[in-house]
Amino acid sequence: MRALRTSVAIAAAASAAIVSLLACGDSNLSAMFEPGGPVDGGARTDAGFGAPEDEDHGSASGVVVVHAASFPAFRLCFSGYPELPPQPELAVMPEANVVGVEVGSVVRIPPFERAPGKVYVIAQRKVSAGPADVTKSCGELLDPAQGELFAINDYNEAGELTEPLGVTNVAVLAITGCGGLGFIAPLGVPQDECGPSYDTSYGGLAAKTLALVPSGAATAESLPVQVVHLSTTLEAHRATGEVVDVTFGAFDDTSTTPLAQAVVREPQLFEPTPAVRLTLDEDGEAMYGTHGFRIALRATDGGADATVAVDQSLAEIQQLSAAQALPTSYYATASSYALLLLGDPRITPTHADGGANDRYDPRRAVHLLAVPVKEPTDGGDAPTTRDAGESLDDAGKSSQ
Repeated sequence: MRALRTSVAIAAAASAAIVSLLACGDSNLSAMFEPGGPVDGGARTDAGFGAPEDEDHGSASGVVVVHAASFPAFRLCFSGYPELPPQPELAVMPEANVVGVEVGSVVRIPPFERAPGKVYVIAQRKVSAGPADVTKSCGELLDPAQGELFAINDYNEAGELTEPLGVTNVAVLAITGCGGLGFIAPLGVPQDECGPSYDTSYGGLAAKTLALVPSGAATAESLPVQVVHLSTTLEAHRATGEVVDVTFGAFDDTSTTPLAQAVVREPQLFEPTPAVRLTLDEDGEAMYGTHGFRIALRATDGGADATVAVDQSLAEIQQLSAAQALPTSYYATASSYALLLLGDPRITPTHADGGANDRYDPRRAVHLLAVPVKEPTDGGDAPTTRDAGESLDDAGKSSQ
């Protein structure tokens, strides 16, 4: 099987054009880089991973919200923080000017100094807002007396978080599983893929948390990485004798065999893998398009051939992780990189007959997102922490 590749030329050209226009003073494009602009705006409460070329990336603390669920774009509320508006508060979705977390995307928000409590996953269209709009607090929106949002139709719950999150480290908060039938049907997700305990009304979403541990800093010659496997559709192949294999190196567009450097084989779902320091064997900007990762499904017997192989260059990963950054600065951060593995292997750029798939979405297909993780001692650019406040439960505001 031929490895699936998406084009890096378009992404690289687009990045170069934006930088050129900004240099010429284009006010509309300049607004994209303002806090709350139409990217992961590094603003008061929502800090994205990208930044203009002359700024650093990454953080030593904070919460990385990841959309790894069968659910539309969302925003989150927490019973322990009724005073907050739905999160993210300012960071907008890719290729849009509305706030939220799109499928297969990541947004960083500030730490939670007390337990977040119950997690409410709200369809973004129900709390749609631009970065400059004022949104009601979660306490107001979820108060049954005010009749703003209702379970089943507007949101599903995803369990409860009983410990502070992201205060002394970078923490992943991944929303996984399936939303209720009303949410997954428009996405074309079969109900039988949602597990035996799936509830058609309330769904089966879960909030998974894990700590990201830094593993040194990137250099011009090496890149420290750690894979975090979050794809339940890839994991389902384990039952049929296939496991995930991730390798790194220069691409051979005609092959599905492993690339030169091993990254991880058989990662466990929702568990960070051991860190690996990859060697960068070329210099110059071209390397970001010619080198990257091959994500494959291979037989557990150790065979080299793959039934699925997806190639993703370093430039393509940066584009999906922080569209307003450039590879040359994004991978020069004094940090290591958590590689979040997401997506469905059935979603491909072409159909079985070789024709182009007009509905292909790289954020729903198998892909990696790179999250820079700094050492706590360097201070990072830790997001502002939150003030104390009474919980939704303390306030007597029910989620139902």
